[in-house]
Amino acid sequence: MSHLNKCEHIAELLSGYADNELTQQQSQLVQVHIENCESCKQALANINILKQAVKGTAMPEIEQDKIDAMLNDPKSKTLQIIGFSAMIIGVCIALAFATFTFMTNPSIGLGEKLVNSLIWGGLVGVFISVLRQQLIARKTDKYKGVKL
Repeated sequence: MSHLNKCEHIAELLSGYADNELTQQQSQLVQVHIENCESCKQALANINILKQAVKGTAMPEIEQDKIDAMLNDPKSKTLQIIGFSAMIIGVCIALAFATFTFMTNPSIGLGEKLVNSLIWGGLVGVFISVLRQQLIARKTDKYKGVKL
């Protein structure tokens, strides 16, 4: 393997080496290489500088009350309900159209129609039962208002 190819291979491992995510064999390979290669040693130093710079940054803190206010905003809730309703109506129309087209297609045999109808009917049945269980659980959850 030429030195340039070796450096390309090591460059792929440097970030993992800096984060101690490599196997022992890979770590030893990188260690031996950077002892003899200034460009890879400099690349590792740059990765460590970048890690320290990122470590020093802080995410802005948002109070939990503000987060709750944003999530429970009446306009947001209304838009969410409208969006989900539009999506469900669109999916229902598309499924009705696809079902009608599939069932009225004369090139598809009765057996295929029956098997596909059973599979899709079963999937819809499972989806509806899970959705029903989730809605019941949401209504009866006694810890709904508890904040952690």
